[in-house]
Amino acid sequence: MRREALRLLAQVERQGLDITDTYRHGDAFSDRFGDFKRFIDKVDHFHVFVDLVEERLPQFEPAKRDALARHLAEIRWRIIVVEVDSTQVFLVRIGESGKPWPLGSREFLQRRLHRLDEFLEYYDRHGQEYGLIPLGSAMLHAVEDLLKAQIERAPGLEDFSYGVSAEAEPPPPQLRARPAPRNKRSRRQPPPPPAAPPPRLRVREMAGRFYVERDGIVAVTEACRTANMSMDQLATKIGVSRASLVLMLNGNDPISRGPLDMLRNFITQNGGIAA
Repeated sequence: MRREALRLLAQVERQGLDITDTYRHGDAFSDRFGDFKRFIDKVDHFHVFVDLVEERLPQFEPAKRDALARHLAEIRWRIIVVEVDSTQVFLVRIGESGKPWPLGSREFLQRRLHRLDEFLEYYDRHGQEYGLIPLGSAMLHAVEDLLKAQIERAPGLEDFSYGVSAEAEPPPPQLRARPAPRNKRSRRQPPPPPAAPPPRLRVREMAGRFYVERDGIVAVTEACRTANMSMDQLATKIGVSRASLVLMLNGNDPISRGPLDMLRNFITQNGGIAA
């Protein structure tokens, strides 16, 4: 049984590396629903394997069991971060393209919205114990808002038990009644102000190089919406490719002084704050 647990652990590690290498920069996504659905299927399959290993941890002695539990939590959390980042990238792209969602995608998006709560609950249980880096609240709010906006556009499945389309029904009660992640967080923190703060672009300097904070893409997405400009158009304007711009806005790649100054000007001209 221990050998089987270690075999499954090796499978978890391979799947985690495959997902991270393939999807962490958003290059594997277009604006097609099928691309994103394949990604979610891979992620769900990965979490099943993690669950299987965790079920076998009691077979190990305490020290080994604790080390494996920490290792699994760290791998799982890395994939959760990739899932949140990738969800945001895809929603921005399909929102810009205006492509229609396929039948039944409303339920799929509702599940993605519910996942945000599950991520917060997982961090509440294990974040401090294993030293996990919390997800940025600005990014979570942005993904939440993007999901809600696309849920309104996405068609639901037909309810054959009543012989009417789900589209003819009122909005699903769980969407209106269930606490959104924002409200859930407000139990631990003061409620957010009624007016949303202006998008803020934060930049840090490290060893003479400039890096945008991870929530930079949120500020730029809001500024693009205000300017009625796509991310592709903005990338062309500042002289970089869209892929390079996304990498810089996610804090993965440094940004040089020229594009940074242009980005700061764009943010401030469209109601944001560049720091």
